[in-house]
Amino acid sequence: MTDDLTISGGGSSLVATDTVFAEMATMRRLQGDAEAWQSRLAGVRGLGVGAAPGWQPDGLGACVFTAERAVDQIIEHSREVADRLGEAAERYGRLEDGLQASLRGTGAWLGHALGTLAPLLLRSLAVPAVMVAGSSLLANAALGRSPSPLPPLVADALRDNPRRLSNPAVVALVRTLASSADDAALGALGVPYPVAALLGDDGVGALGAPSSALAVLIAARTAGLLRETPVRVHQVSPPGAGRGPTGSGVSVGRQPGPATSTGPGGRTAAGGMLPASPPAGVAALAERIPSLTDDGGQVRVERYGDPEHPSWLVYIGGTVEWSPLASDEPWDMASNVAAVAEQEAGSYRAVQQALHAAGVRPGDPLVPIGHSQGGLIAAQLAASADWNTVGLVTFGAPAGQVVVPAELPAIAVEHAEDIVPALGGTSAEGDGRLYVRREVFAGAAATADGALPAHQLVEYRGTAELIDESPDPRLRDFRARLHDLVGDGEGQTGVWRADRVG
Repeated sequence: MTDDLTISGGGSSLVATDTVFAEMATMRRLQGDAEAWQSRLAGVRGLGVGAAPGWQPDGLGACVFTAERAVDQIIEHSREVADRLGEAAERYGRLEDGLQASLRGTGAWLGHALGTLAPLLLRSLAVPAVMVAGSSLLANAALGRSPSPLPPLVADALRDNPRRLSNPAVVALVRTLASSADDAALGALGVPYPVAALLGDDGVGALGAPSSALAVLIAARTAGLLRETPVRVHQVSPPGAGRGPTGSGVSVGRQPGPATSTGPGGRTAAGGMLPASPPAGVAALAERIPSLTDDGGQVRVERYGDPEHPSWLVYIGGTVEWSPLASDEPWDMASNVAAVAEQEAGSYRAVQQALHAAGVRPGDPLVPIGHSQGGLIAAQLAASADWNTVGLVTFGAPAGQVVVPAELPAIAVEHAEDIVPALGGTSAEGDGRLYVRREVFAGAAATADGALPAHQLVEYRGTAELIDESPDPRLRDFRARLHDLVGDGEGQTGVWRADRVG
């Protein structure tokens, strides 16, 4: 396990660890402080203290001269160190960009070639159905659900060897394949490769992971799978408002809470809101995301500020039901695929209903936070013009191709061994998110159970703690923005549960 964070994006081409960026910032601050002292010494010299034939070694003029030379050396040295660190990060960034472009190009060509060779019927009908069923079966085995439809030997191999799906090289391959599945479909349809390349990620960007997911969705619904239905939300009452050392606010229960009521101007106000302490950092945000163990709602909403000028945080949990068959759970495979396909998933509609029920107005500042499918929904909220999103935090989300405003303060946390973010394909063009990546296990044995240990929320909560400890100036700036948004005063929190109806 490693505590090193690799930081990239955020409107910069630099890629390095948080330690390198922090050292660069320290050198720049030292340079600035030294330049300020240089100005002060110039002011002293302007008072008439200067070179003279009668100078004594310990005279005032000699001291000023010596100090100026020392400060000049500090300025030169700190500038040189910062410049070299920046150049190294820039070279690393260019190397990574070139490698990613090469992988995309190779993946697109390989996908198109495989599609050309595959029979059209197999590509258009059989493979999408197998992909849907296979992803569901694999997920059930990965989560240890019983009984598992996978053959016992396969299920046992996945559970006993969690690193097989958590190899960074496998994750990189899946990311490339997710972005090139559309190239395979075009190859199967007989579209020449130059035309397919023009339509793909490195061309006009008309195709990618969303179009591939849409094809899977259409094929699955033809077979009666991944059906979308209306959803309905209701508030659930947390059993207490305990505040632990992580500042997690309240715990989530499943008891029905007070009904919502309509306020002035048709605005819906939620009853049963309980006190909540403002989150102190990214770790507190990760701690408050609903998880499977909460046995309650999938959406938590917090309000801070005064009633006339509120600011809001919404926490969105990950996938609950992995079966492609219909159930009453909106956080399911149907919503997973629909969300990647940029269709209005049931979970997305449920979050919108919960926001309206909590009383969030379109112009109120809102920060969505989510894990896995919840992170994908959070990114789509940020991309929507329906909400005044002022920040975004995602953990292990397959949301790379969701186009969020480039100027939005946004952090995307990904583990190198986590295959789920790779399912969203490569990042969208002009992506301004600050990516914080970490190799969780770094060759050591996985500490979490299942075939996807690096994807579990408990591991991302550990990475969030490292983010709060990071001296990187961009991460410090995000934490400061969060503090400015929520303030120091007590807020209110409520939890909502959604169900499919029909």
